[in-house]
Amino acid sequence: AKFKPFHPWLLANGDLIVKDDHTPLLRFDGCGRKVWRQDGALFHPSTASDGAEGLWIPSVIEPATVSGVPPTFQEDALTHVTFDGRILAQISVPQMLLRHDLAYLLFPPGKYNDDPLHLNDIQPVLADGPYWKKGDLFVSLRRSSTVLLYRPETDDIIWMKSGPWLGQHDVDILDDHRIAIYDNRAENRGAKISGGSSEIMVYDFATGAVSRPYADAMAREQVFSYYEGLYTILPGGALVIEDHNSGRILILAADGQKLGQFINRNKNGKVYQIGWGRYVTQADGDVALKALDALDCGGQPARSEERRVGKECEVPCRSRWSPYH
Repeated sequence: AKFKPFHPWLLANGDLIVKDDHTPLLRFDGCGRKVWRQDGALFHPSTASDGAEGLWIPSVIEPATVSGVPPTFQEDALTHVTFDGRILAQISVPQMLLRHDLAYLLFPPGKYNDDPLHLNDIQPVLADGPYWKKGDLFVSLRRSSTVLLYRPETDDIIWMKSGPWLGQHDVDILDDHRIAIYDNRAENRGAKISGGSSEIMVYDFATGAVSRPYADAMAREQVFSYYEGLYTILPGGALVIEDHNSGRILILAADGQKLGQFINRNKNGKVYQIGWGRYVTQADGDVALKALDALDCGGQPARSEERRVGKECEVPCRSRWSPYH
């Protein structure tokens, strides 16, 4: 079986926490040995720090807890996992929307969809601000082009907006009043799927304004990911973009000047997609490299005490493992 690591998380000691698309979550040490496997849920794309010793990762609850749906219905969940593999919480997004009288996002009139939300990113809030609190979660729902701010502590939806982004990914917090969103521009017009170049949209909570600071540069470089796609805005305004469908990493200066790019091209000449790469700061990378340099993996047997972490929740959760799909 093939395994494509999606959005891996690098720990200070050099360990990696990884998953593929809809697979168990795994942690490997710096020698490549499996430390644990959490198979109490099926995890997928994004991985984001809670600011302490845990991660928020999208997952799928199976079997679905939503009534009246086929067994193929995808019940997305906001899942909180510790670095040692324990599930602290698994919050059903469909159930949360139903509690807030938002069934129209799940079951709009017209053609039924097994995957009505397509949760693709959870961005935890790590500090209080005028428009959010530490512990809140920004949630990206691709199918309805919706981004919302959810407060798990009180089960409140603090803010929600659909568009002008289309099929968006990767919500990041810029400061105490602005967020940025990878706008895929994923228009589906039946026979044609196009929306021009993808963009980074900045939403200002103070004014309600939406700006597109990198639009010209991304159009010039023909950045267009109909699905997937990531970005990181660096200190000073430089931009690192994963143009997922084109298998490239693009680096732009704050003024839009192209600083460099990487094409994920094999020796056979084919270009392959990148599995949600992650920008690591120099400081964090140096710490992990120092830890890895201190390891001695030669001749050591693989860990016989590998832990398989089952479903463990400090609040109620419901999930089971199923084969990769």
